[in-house]
Amino acid sequence: MSWAKREATTTNLVSLGDGEGDRRKVGGLLVATPKDRLYPQKTNYELVQKDGEVLTLSGSASLSRQINEQDIGKFIKCEFTGWDKSPNGKYKVIEVNVWEGEPSDDMKAWPRYAEFRNNGKKAAQTAPADDFGTSALKDDDDDLPF
Repeated sequence: MSWAKREATTTNLVSLGDGEGDRRKVGGLLVATPKDRLYPQKTNYELVQKDGEVLTLSGSASLSRQINEQDIGKFIKCEFTGWDKSPNGKYKVIEVNVWEGEPSDDMKAWPRYAEFRNNGKKAAQTAPADDFGTSALKDDDDDLPF
């Protein structure tokens, strides 16, 4: 047996919100939903960026109700839209969009897309070619990778 050092934070860890160091938007190809090392009840989300970098989106109650393992291999966009109140206190409101249509050529060229395409499922229904093609790439989301 030997000692193995464990790091407290994940590299490229991204948190959505309005705090210092938080991002308001993030997106990419979802490739994994690992459990957080320090908080095993929390699920994080690994997103491949257009340049091949993998970001780990820090999980939250809002995200866990909207993203699941069946979404692996799909493109997602997440945006912090503010705060709301519940009986247990306030919580982050995060809008999640999951691409359900036929992938565009830009999406098919995404790093690691071929590895995760269809996530072992039947091919998606055909959508109009430009629904997520080049016109969607220019939708004023400068901080999103697509």
